[in-house]
Amino acid sequence: MLYKRLIPITILMSIALSIIDVYSPVNAASDKGQGTNRAAQGPSWMQAFPARPIPFMHRPYYGKRTILQRTVSYVDHDRPWYVTDGVFVRFDGERWTNVDIRSCRGGVNCYDGHNGYDLNLWFEPVLSVAAGTVIRAGWFNPLNHEGGLGLWTMIDHHNGYGTAYGHLSALIVHVGDHVGVQWQIGTSGTSGSSRGPHLHMTTYYLPSWSATDPFGWTGHYRDPNVVPDHYLWAGHTAAKSNVPDLSTHGRAIYPGATLVDDGGTGWSSRGRWHRSSSSSDIRGDLRWAWTTAGSSTASATWQATLPANGYYEVGAFVDDNHASSGWAPYTIYSLDPAHNTKKKHIVLVDQEHVGSFRGPYGWVNTGPQWISLGTYYFERSTPARVVLSNATGERGLQLAADGVEFVPVSVQSA
Repeated sequence: MLYKRLIPITILMSIALSIIDVYSPVNAASDKGQGTNRAAQGPSWMQAFPARPIPFMHRPYYGKRTILQRTVSYVDHDRPWYVTDGVFVRFDGERWTNVDIRSCRGGVNCYDGHNGYDLNLWFEPVLSVAAGTVIRAGWFNPLNHEGGLGLWTMIDHHNGYGTAYGHLSALIVHVGDHVGVQWQIGTSGTSGSSRGPHLHMTTYYLPSWSATDPFGWTGHYRDPNVVPDHYLWAGHTAAKSNVPDLSTHGRAIYPGATLVDDGGTGWSSRGRWHRSSSSSDIRGDLRWAWTTAGSSTASATWQATLPANGYYEVGAFVDDNHASSGWAPYTIYSLDPAHNTKKKHIVLVDQEHVGSFRGPYGWVNTGPQWISLGTYYFERSTPARVVLSNATGERGLQLAADGVEFVPVSVQSA
C-alpha cells in the first residue's frame, strides 16, 4: 500500500480561480497561531456594533444535539485573537490560567486565545447558521494546507455579522453564492492546523473581522472581550429533516444506497488510470491518476440509474492510499425540479487529509471515509452522473477514484 505524500501545492487549479476565492482575510489570525485583532488597536478604528440583535443563528449541523453538547473548545473572552497570555475566560465568566491547546480540558476550558467554537463533527455535513452570501471559499493558506483553518468558507449575513467554517474535507459553495438557513456548505474534516476531525466555527463582526461569542456574556463582571458579545442562537431549528450522515457507517455502504464502484457497472474513465488493490478499498480495489496543473488528461465518471425520482445525498469514498490531492474537483450533474432544468455543480474535496497522514501536531489516522458531496435532485429517467477530473492545479500528486454512493433523502432540507 502506498500511503499519501504531503507535497506542497505549486500551482493552483487554473479553472477554479474564476469561481473560488483562495485568499485569507486581512489580519485574520492562524487558527492555532499568533494573530492580531484590529479592534484592539484603539477606539478610532472601532465600528458601530449592532445593539442587542435578535438571535438569528441556527445549528451548523443536522440533529437535535445542542451546541454546548457538541462543543470541544469555547471562545476565549480574554484576547480571542490567538494571544497566548496564560488566561482563558469562558462566556459564563469562569476563568482558568495556563490552559493552552496542549493542556486544556475539552468541553471545559479549551483553549487560550481561541476565537471560535470547535464542534465534535466527524466528517458530517456542515450547514450555514443563517442566510447570506459566501465571501470566502478555498484554502486558508493555498501554499500550506496544514495552516490556519485549512479548507474553509465564510458567509456574510448582511446584518453586521459573518460566520467562518474551517477544517473542512469538502467545499460545496463558491464565492458569490447565496445560501439559505441551514443549507449544506461543506463537510467537516481535519484540514489545516487541526489535531483531528471537527468543525471550527467563528462568528465575526464585519467588516472589522472582530471575533465575538454567539453565547454572549453572562459573567458577573465586565466582559474582557474588546467587542460586545450578544446571545445569537435562535430557539428553533430550520431544517425539515436529517440528511443521512454517510460517515456513521464507516467503510460500509449506507443502507438503501445505490453504489457505483470503480471498474464496475456505471463506471467509465478517460486517460490513464492505475489500478491498486487493498482490503480497505471498496470491493478491494481503486483507480488512481497523477494530477496535472494544466488541462485535464484523465477523468473518471460514475453513472447510476436510481430507483425513484427525488433528492439523494451523494458521497465519494476516499481511502488512505493514492490520495494526496487537496483540490479534487467532483462535478455533479443533477436536475432542478422547480424549473425543470439541468444543473452542474463542482465540489472540491481534500483527499490529502483523509486516512493516514502527518499533520502539524503529528500523525493522524482517520481511516477511510465517505465524504458527502451534498444533496441533489435526480430523476429515474435521467442517469445520475458524477465526474472527477485530474486537472486539480497540482503537479504530480495522486488522485484516487473509488466508489460513489447515492443515498435517498425523504424530505429536502430547508
